[in-house]
Amino acid sequence: MAATQAMKPHADGHHTGITLLASYLGLYLATLWAMHRAANFDIVEPLLVLTILGVGFSLTAWFFTLRAVPLHYRVFSPRRELAAVTAWLVPMVAFVTWGLGPLRRYVPSDPAHAVAVLAAKLLVFVIFPAIVMRAAFGYSLWQLAPSSVQRRHLFAALGISALLLAFQAVLGRGLRDIAGAHLPATTLLWGLPLTFVWLALEAGVVEEFFFRVLLQTRLSAALKSELGAVVLMSLIFGLAHAPGIYLRTSLTQEGLRNPSLLMAVGYSIVVVSAAGFFLGVLWARTRNFALVVAVHAMGDLLPNLLPTLRSLRLLP
Repeated sequence: MAATQAMKPHADGHHTGITLLASYLGLYLATLWAMHRAANFDIVEPLLVLTILGVGFSLTAWFFTLRAVPLHYRVFSPRRELAAVTAWLVPMVAFVTWGLGPLRRYVPSDPAHAVAVLAAKLLVFVIFPAIVMRAAFGYSLWQLAPSSVQRRHLFAALGISALLLAFQAVLGRGLRDIAGAHLPATTLLWGLPLTFVWLALEAGVVEEFFFRVLLQTRLSAALKSELGAVVLMSLIFGLAHAPGIYLRTSLTQEGLRNPSLLMAVGYSIVVVSAAGFFLGVLWARTRNFALVVAVHAMGDLLPNLLPTLRSLRLLP
């Protein structure tokens, strides 16, 4: 009886994870079908994202971390901490949707504007939540975001990063844009590492700290399911982008012209949420903050090289 009781949380967590994954796939397919029926939305892009990033890269992240030992991460009070983190989602999404606009008026020119946006994101996504977690629950910064360069974690980071670069080079437009810009080799020599560092802060630290370190970890502790936490975190991550997609069509980087709110919500589910699965798997398998930050930045490197250098006024 004792052995059965000891195994029950694990069994319950496995059932919870499978149920949430099946529910997500049902929601995904129903949303994609509705978007196609209502607006003749092209289903090729979302199905590619789901297949390659959602499934393929998630399985790759699992494979590369087969023998990796996750760093120690203890959640002190799962339900109270999860409530605190989710409560911050509303003002955080409001800030991203409406709060960045005034910065353009007060700090109109780059590179000062780019630096101001980075500082504001770090404050809202990282610094303020970290202060709350420390004050309310007693975490140190190292306890919140453990990092390591242990060999198996480094192997996983390098392997997945290489595949992400290959994926972007073949299917993305970043490499074509870089070639079209005819940049000198010396510019690439300093521009690539500089852009990587910038993206590690602006995208990696900002998004990974809140969505993976804070939200996913506490979902996992509350649900007792790593799979369930990955699924819910990915869905929440996608939906957090819906207001911005509705108000700023450029966020889709594709053909959603003046989308309705429902179409924006649908896009956030069928494209944005699926793209974040593999990073959730990587965090669940390693609990290594530096690793997911580096992989996130590497995945964004090629498509964001030129825009980043231009926003910093390092290119015309």
